[in-house]
Amino acid sequence: MAERYLLLVDDEPNIVKALSRELEDWAEERALTIITAPHALKAPEILKEKGQETLLVISDLRMPEMKGSDFLQIVRDTYPHILSILLTGFSETNEVIKAVRAGIFSYILKPWDSEYLLAELDKAYKTVMLKQEHDQLTKKIQEELRWAGEMQKVLLRPSLPQSTSVEYRVSYRPVPHLYCGGDYYDVITLAPDRYLILIGDVAGHGVRAAFVTGILKAIIYPEYVRSNLTKKITPAAF
Repeated sequence: MAERYLLLVDDEPNIVKALSRELEDWAEERALTIITAPHALKAPEILKEKGQETLLVISDLRMPEMKGSDFLQIVRDTYPHILSILLTGFSETNEVIKAVRAGIFSYILKPWDSEYLLAELDKAYKTVMLKQEHDQLTKKIQEELRWAGEMQKVLLRPSLPQSTSVEYRVSYRPVPHLYCGGDYYDVITLAPDRYLILIGDVAGHGVRAAFVTGILKAIIYPEYVRSNLTKKITPAAF
């Protein structure tokens, strides 16, 4: 498993040490490595190297050169997968509002209550993990839909008859974001200059309809389907 990080940002070394000590066992149980930044200007440099593996950020609000609210806005804009917790001993309403707009997950006052801090971190961590699972599942579904779309393109690519009296043209547009659809079309030669045109319109019904029309094509032209699938879809696709 790749290393994962919890970033602590505070310009007071004693606060950083106290937080690190407080969160050491919690982070170890979740296979997180604690990393620290002495101020908000240093933190983006750390995230350039470890931002993709960083899950959580706890940042102070009032720091020299850059306030925590401005830093957390950078985090949100650059690393939207990271969840942030604001830690401050100051009641600066405008800065807190800025931090909220920067998408902070929680807001904790100094001196913090250990039980509350760990509870908020637990909620943030679970939220991050659920989002990762959702993203992985979405990616898998998108890959399978793309494959289904490629398969349907092969199945719906008829060998159009050549005729001196009739010209055939076909345009296929799958359902956006689904990569496939439920439409079916075909042109079957019955006799010279005699053709059967098959059109099925079930657009909007997505993947199920796409497989139904694919099965229909397979029943009508089994040899055509087998030969074209062999040519157009590589074993890697399966």
